[in-house]
Amino acid sequence: MLILFDLDGTLLDHEAAERSAATLLHGRINTPTPLDEFLAQWDAALEHHFARFLAGEVSYQGQRRERVRELIDASLSDGDADRLFAHYLTAYEAGWSLFSDVLPCLDAIGNYRLGVISNGQGDHQRRKLAQTGIVDRFECVLISEDCGCAKPDSTIFRSACSLLGESPESSIYIGDRYDLDAQAARTAGLRGVWLDRKGRATAEHTPPIIDSLNRVRGLLADTE
Repeated sequence: MLILFDLDGTLLDHEAAERSAATLLHGRINTPTPLDEFLAQWDAALEHHFARFLAGEVSYQGQRRERVRELIDASLSDGDADRLFAHYLTAYEAGWSLFSDVLPCLDAIGNYRLGVISNGQGDHQRRKLAQTGIVDRFECVLISEDCGCAKPDSTIFRSACSLLGESPESSIYIGDRYDLDAQAARTAGLRGVWLDRKGRATAEHTPPIIDSLNRVRGLLADTE
């Protein structure tokens, strides 16, 4: 059996790192926008412009510049936008850390074949795995930039299975987004599992749903 994981929000606590880095940026630019409002705007800008990158509408560096321009100054040159984003990026990378349930989970399922599927830029996403010390845990790390398609496209899920010679039907994908991860994986023929860390599930959400990666071993036992 192949077990595949999403990265940001599933293995790596992206939200905490992003919030810390955006807080630093907020203080540096001396904006009158209250911190909570700025953080919400930064998160929304990330979602919007990163989606544009995934759709091929803007380069990876371009989406970074557009986030800075949207929140700080639309007239910023590329160089000025890059310099401001560099302050954010340094703090963001320094904040990369795993959720507390990641290592216990990976230890518990170490006898399975493991992989990662993530939307993003290849080198950047792989550095997250390397810096947090878990890159060697996975036989396959497939990033959307590398394969030319992004979640929720079924191709990226099936490509990961194909790389390791596993069928989608014998593979599981675990991620923190119900639509982008669980549902998309199910459409591709895998068993999609929603990692609902924040307890957002309602009766409209279809299982399997777990609230922690500590539940993965038990979930696998139910399928064996």
